[in-house]
Amino acid sequence: MSSTIDLSAMTPLTVHEFKLFAPAKVNGADSLAYLDTGANWVTISPQLAEAMPRVGTTTVRSAFEERTYETVENIEIAFLGDARLTTALVTPVLDDGDQPPFVANIKLDAPTIFDKPLIFDFRLLSVSRPKQRGDEMWLTVPARFVEDKGICLLELASRSGPITALFDTGAGLSVLNSARIERGAFEFTPAFELEIGDATGAKATQRVARCSGLRVESIVVPDFHCFLTDLRAIEKALGCDIHMVFGANAMLRSGLSWLIDKPNEEVLFTA
Repeated sequence: MSSTIDLSAMTPLTVHEFKLFAPAKVNGADSLAYLDTGANWVTISPQLAEAMPRVGTTTVRSAFEERTYETVENIEIAFLGDARLTTALVTPVLDDGDQPPFVANIKLDAPTIFDKPLIFDFRLLSVSRPKQRGDEMWLTVPARFVEDKGICLLELASRSGPITALFDTGAGLSVLNSARIERGAFEFTPAFELEIGDATGAKATQRVARCSGLRVESIVVPDFHCFLTDLRAIEKALGCDIHMVFGANAMLRSGLSWLIDKPNEEVLFTA
């Protein structure tokens, strides 16, 4: 980054109920794409896949249950100027049934989004490709990527010490793993109850709390809403420990910019 912001190089994010969307092309057709960095499969709508032959099925495990979907292949996805062929699941793009008031025929996954370095800017609500590296404004946060899934894990900090957080733009509300979070790691204030849908569309009523005490290195993330649930099924699917899902609401509250560079196994941020 430089001191002069090039707005022409940024692609605006559309935010709808803590869901993030950006322009993409599917087999040459324009669409808004739901960005889900917690997923490892591209999803397209049944309408888009109507004439495509099915090549099999795939079972997806989520926070609340698992479901099986039909798959199609050789889908051309163009995102931020780069195109790739991929296999996709056929299902409503937002399985929780909360469709936005605009057309979004595709959900992009972590391997597609992180195929090349990119910047999520939660100050200017944009996504872009970095033009240069080495700027002293960027700070490094310890991170790693789940092998073969492309999913990004960050090392953040709580009141009781370091925690592993899944960087998940597909999670509208952040989630704390009740099986791992220690008492006193965060401060909670009960807020409300909400019916929450997961990646498969399964729903459960959760008690939502206002949470404080999360830090990105020395930067304190402003209070954000979250709920607690047992994430051991997700840990089993990913093959790693997770203390929390760092969701879109906390990202937006933070106002931070994130440079995700999977090819170099690096994550940077700036305030």
